[in-house]
Amino acid sequence: MSQPTNYLYCNILESRKSNLLVTRWYTVRCPQSVERELLKGRVVLCDSKMELPPRVREVLEPFHVRRETLQVIRDLMVRDFQRGLEVGAPPAASAMLPSFVPVLPNGTETGKSLSMDLSGKNLRVLMLQLQGTGEKPQVTTTNFLVPKEVMIGTGVELFDFMVNCLHKFLAENNLLSEELPLGFVFSYPVEMKGIRSAKLLWWTKGFNVKDCLNQDVGTLLQEALNRKQCKANVLPLKICLTVAQVYFILTVKHFNSAVYVLLFLSTERRSENVCCGYGCNSAYLEKVSNIKKLDAAKYDYHHEYMVIDTEWEEFGRNGELDMIKTTYDKDIDQHSVHKGKQIIDKFTGAFFLGELVRLIIDQFCVDGFLFGGSRPEQFVTPEAFPTKYVTEILSDELEDTPFVNVRKIMDELRIPIHGISDYMIIKEVCHAVTERSASVVAAAIAALLKVQGKKKVVIGLGGALFQNHPTYLDMLKSKLDEVIPPEVTEWNVCADEHGSAFGAAVVALVTKTMSF
Repeated sequence: MSQPTNYLYCNILESRKSNLLVTRWYTVRCPQSVERELLKGRVVLCDSKMELPPRVREVLEPFHVRRETLQVIRDLMVRDFQRGLEVGAPPAASAMLPSFVPVLPNGTETGKSLSMDLSGKNLRVLMLQLQGTGEKPQVTTTNFLVPKEVMIGTGVELFDFMVNCLHKFLAENNLLSEELPLGFVFSYPVEMKGIRSAKLLWWTKGFNVKDCLNQDVGTLLQEALNRKQCKANVLPLKICLTVAQVYFILTVKHFNSAVYVLLFLSTERRSENVCCGYGCNSAYLEKVSNIKKLDAAKYDYHHEYMVIDTEWEEFGRNGELDMIKTTYDKDIDQHSVHKGKQIIDKFTGAFFLGELVRLIIDQFCVDGFLFGGSRPEQFVTPEAFPTKYVTEILSDELEDTPFVNVRKIMDELRIPIHGISDYMIIKEVCHAVTERSASVVAAAIAALLKVQGKKKVVIGLGGALFQNHPTYLDMLKSKLDEVIPPEVTEWNVCADEHGSAFGAAVVALVTKTMSF
C-alpha cells in the first residue's frame, strides 16, 4: 500500500446543473490510490500541508473538550449520583432509579425466553435460548419499524402495535403454543414499582403518547396481550420489566471476549454496566444499604443488592454542562420534543449527532466555506443528515480512502456542487462532534466508577454508536485515560454487538421462579 503524502490539489467543483467550474486551491493528505480513484481531472502540483480556514477551527474548537473540563464534569456527576441515591430526582438530575432486579446471571442458566425492545423508531422482538456453561446462546430476532403516527398516537395504538408484532414473531417461529417469560425493554424514564411494574415519567426519542404518562407500562402491555389473546389465541405471557435504558455496562470481576449488554453481560461474569445508542444511560449493581431513598421493607425486598438505572441522561438540565454547550446545542434543544431534558442524550446520542453535524455544516454554507458558496436546501432541512452518514464518513479513515464515502453521500443528497475542500471540512465536523460525544461519555463513566469505588473493572459497551461507529471506541478509550479516577488500578472496555434485548430476555429467564 502506498504511503500517504501531502499534496496540493486544484479543487474543481463540479456542477450538476450547468457547465460551471469553480476552482479553489487546497492541500490534503492522501495516498496515491485515492488520487487514482477520486481525483480524476484534478491536478497534483506539489507537496504541502493543509490548514482548515480559521473560522472553521473557531467553530469546532469547543468540541475538543480539555482534560481539566472533563474532570470537573466527572466530579459534578459524582455528587449528583450520590444525591440521586439519597433523595432521587428532583433535586438530583440523575434519578438513580431502583430496578428491583436483585441478581445477575452466573453463566449456568438454561432455558428459553422472549423479549421486546422499544427504543426510538424500532421495535425488536427476540427469542433467546441459554444452554449453560460454555455453550453459545441461540438467538432469533426480528426488527419492526414503529410508524410515526403510532409514536404520537394513543396508548392502545402503541401497545396493540407491539403485541401484533410479537404475535407475528411467535407465529413465524412456531412459538404460539409455548408459554415463555417475556422481558420488556422500555427505553424511557420510568419509576419502577417492582420488577413487573413501572410508571412512565416522560417520553424521549421522538415519542409523545400523552395518555401513557404516569401509567404503568407493564399493565398497559399485559392489557394489550389480553386483547390479542381474545382475538388470536395468544397464550398469556409473564411480563418482567427490565431497565432498558442501560446502553453502557460497567462490569467488575473477570472479563471474557463475549460481552452482552446489561444482565446478559453477567452470563460472562460481569456485574456492572453502561450503554450508548439513540440515547445514553447506564446501570450498575448497588448495595441496597446505599440506596438511602428506598424503603426496601415497603416493597418486601430482602436482597442485598439491586441493579440501579442511573438515568444520567438528565444530567445537565440544571446547567452543569453549560461550560461546553454551543449555539448548535441550544438550537437542538430548542427544537426538540422535550426542551431542557435529556441533555446528555443531546450531547452524545445517535438520535442527535447527525442533526448537530447538519447544523454546523449549514453554518459553514452560510459563511461561504462549502459547496462553492451555495447553501443547499438539504442542509437547511431538519433531520436531513442522519447519524449513519457520520459513521460512514469516518469509516474512510479505517479504509485508507479519505473521501470515498463523503463524496458518495454528497451525491446521494444530490448536492449540486462539491469537491475535496468540502469533504475535508465535513469530515472534520464529523470527527469533532464524535470526539465531544466520547468525551462526555467518558466523564460519565469515570463518575460512576468513582461512586462504585472498585479497583478492577470492565466497562461493557452496547448500543448503535459502539456497534456502527468506526472510531468511537478508540476515542472513548483515549478520553477515559484522561478522567479515570486514580483508585481504579485496572480497567478495560468491551463492545457488545447484541443490545439490551438480550439483557431483558436473560432477566425474564433468571427471575421467572422468584417471588416479587
